[in-house]
Amino acid sequence: MTITDTSTTTDVWFEGAFMRVLVDSKDSGGAISMMEHWYPANWSPPLHVHHREDQVLHVLEGEIRARSGDSEVTMTAGQAAFLPRDIPHTFVTGEAGAKVLEINTPGGFEQFHLDAGDPALETRIPDPKEVDVPKLAAAIAPYECEFVGPPMS
Repeated sequence: MTITDTSTTTDVWFEGAFMRVLVDSKDSGGAISMMEHWYPANWSPPLHVHHREDQVLHVLEGEIRARSGDSEVTMTAGQAAFLPRDIPHTFVTGEAGAKVLEINTPGGFEQFHLDAGDPALETRIPDPKEVDVPKLAAAIAPYECEFVGPPMS
C-alpha cells in the first residue's frame, strides 16, 4: 500500500492550472492514476479524445460544464462523470474556477501533465498563461490522446 499526502505528492503548474498527482500509476502497477486539479475561472482544455484510458471527473469545488460526445451537462461539487475512451470530451470551469479530481484507468496519463508542466513553486493556481496548442498536441500524442477541436467557451 502506498499512502500520499502533500509532503509526498508531485505538483505541477500546467497551462494556467495547478495539478497534484495523488496516485501515480507507478504505485498501482499501471492500473490507475489520480490527480487533483485546481482550475482558474473559464479554463478549458481543447476538445480531445483518449484512446487508451477511461476517465472519471469528480468536482470537489466550483462547477464545470462538461461535454462528452453529444452530451453536455453542468456539474457542481459532489458530482462525478465517467468519460469512456474513444469519445471526444472537454469542459469549461465556471466564474469561480473549480477543483476537480481526475481518475484514469489504466494509469499513465498523469505523466503527460508532469512532462508538459512546470514544477509548482507554490501550492496555488499559477499566473495566467497563453496555451500553446500545437506544442501540447505534440506532447500529448505519445499518450494515445489527440486534440480534435477547440476549447469550450
